[in-house]
Amino acid sequence: MQAPNHIFSKQQWRELHSLLNELDDKQSLWLSGYLAATAIESTATENSTNLNIPLIAFGTETNNCKQLAYLFRDLCRKSGINVDVSDLSYIKPRALYKRDHFVVITSTHGDGAPPEPITPFYEALFSNDAPKLNNIKFSVLALGDSSYEKFCATGIQIDHRLEELGGHRFLPRQDCDVDYEESAKKWMASLLTLLPRSSKNASDKLHLNLPITPSECNKSNPVTLEVLSNLNLSSKSRKDPIHHLELAIGSNTISVEPGDAVGVYVANPPELVAALLDATGLSAEHPVTLDGHALQLVEALREHRDLTIPSLALLEYWSNLTNDTELTTIANSTKPDQRRYLRTIQVSDLIIKQPAHPDPQSLINTLRPLQPRLYDVSNSLSAIDDEIHLTVKMYRYPFGKRREEGIASRFLLELQPGDSITIYPHQNTRFHLPKDNTTPVILFAEGTGIAPYRAFIQKLSTLEQAPQCWLLFKEQHFEEDFLYQIDIQRAHINNVITHIDTVFYGDSCEATLHSIALKNEQRLMSWIDKGAHLYFCGKRATLEHCESQLKRHYDFCLGEGKWTSLSKSKRIHRNLY
Repeated sequence: MQAPNHIFSKQQWRELHSLLNELDDKQSLWLSGYLAATAIESTATENSTNLNIPLIAFGTETNNCKQLAYLFRDLCRKSGINVDVSDLSYIKPRALYKRDHFVVITSTHGDGAPPEPITPFYEALFSNDAPKLNNIKFSVLALGDSSYEKFCATGIQIDHRLEELGGHRFLPRQDCDVDYEESAKKWMASLLTLLPRSSKNASDKLHLNLPITPSECNKSNPVTLEVLSNLNLSSKSRKDPIHHLELAIGSNTISVEPGDAVGVYVANPPELVAALLDATGLSAEHPVTLDGHALQLVEALREHRDLTIPSLALLEYWSNLTNDTELTTIANSTKPDQRRYLRTIQVSDLIIKQPAHPDPQSLINTLRPLQPRLYDVSNSLSAIDDEIHLTVKMYRYPFGKRREEGIASRFLLELQPGDSITIYPHQNTRFHLPKDNTTPVILFAEGTGIAPYRAFIQKLSTLEQAPQCWLLFKEQHFEEDFLYQIDIQRAHINNVITHIDTVFYGDSCEATLHSIALKNEQRLMSWIDKGAHLYFCGKRATLEHCESQLKRHYDFCLGEGKWTSLSKSKRIHRNLY
């Protein structure tokens, strides 16, 4: 049978034909019925769109917004409100004119950037060709982190842009900090009274419990694993050492693919907790309540509250408690001024500089929640199925006239074999290997950005015929910082990695990742022409500069916009931090 090129691409047809050849009669019959049912459902969805069913759309990097979107969908349906849910990355602005109500739930990534997956929607919405949306009613829930200067920037920008295009804001935007649950809950409750109901058979009393705890392992339902080993991969004299951690999965069921991450629940250093208790004169054993659970103050401070970044609530509470003139002036200033001030101090600075004796429960209520940190998984479960491997670099940063250590990296690097660690899987589907196992891959890594590539290499080693793989890696010194050198060289010998190029800038190497790639221009252009996927993982500044130089050269050779077309076709994958 010839491939119907007007429907399927050649690659899609090869994959489809290969799958069909593997199916027996029973499986083929089931698949035909499934496709027929899907077609009916798709038609129904198209028809429902014409009925102006409200659309809930989310943009996310960590899945918090996705979880909120589906939670709100369930609440709407219980209220008799029929809604659709979609990832913003699948939406084109011109399709929004079919909707009466458009509900956006989005986070802000990094220093004010939109979540990477929704970049096409974001760019189209802000382009000069964006359609007028005069008939649409919209509301935005923006998630962010007030410790960043561009707090909730993406949500704010989308909110303003929808208004510029003629949309009508039927509920004011809600900006949420990292402790977003209560704010999101109130926003949802207000929306439920404003969206059109399609059914009268709905519950009038809804319990907005966040989050809903599912049965599978995820952020709301993490698992505790045992630490098997914690090895220093770099020189003992290095100020920011890099460690390799191995965790035993045991009887737990954890689903992660190469390119995915795990969220790690960390704890504050004991001496930081002790310093705050001493400054406040509070007893470590004093009982407090957190999310409806009773526990001791010391446990709440060590495991559940952020003792680094102060919140606006803490600023207001501490100014009232101390009656300090400077704090009172700042607390009465504008929110942007307050945030600017809070970026110059840490929790310990505020409490120790102006000591007071707070109410333990009030103190806990005004501190930010201690957030889990995401770390890329550095092994493939198809090769090592009973362990999770992580690659962690000690994070040190200047703060005022001193240097601080990252809470999460310090916690992880101090773990010992036999210790316990609580994690949950985090899918990162936009950073997975191509579905077609014959597609070449070009991997750019800086530092710990090598972690997911180690998982890639392990996965590729299990294939009968691995695709072409080109690894370009940057670190400090060849002798001390060639992370996973034995694994990489073994993969090269076994033809799992076709080419390896390295940059060790501490050895006076003047090369860069992009200069090495362009030095091998013929290979680069040939592989891209064959359909290669390009991956960038590691330090944001380094990899963004690398990509910008490659884009400049590629567009110069083939025409303006060609690199962007690669990105739009989902052949460029980024995992930057």
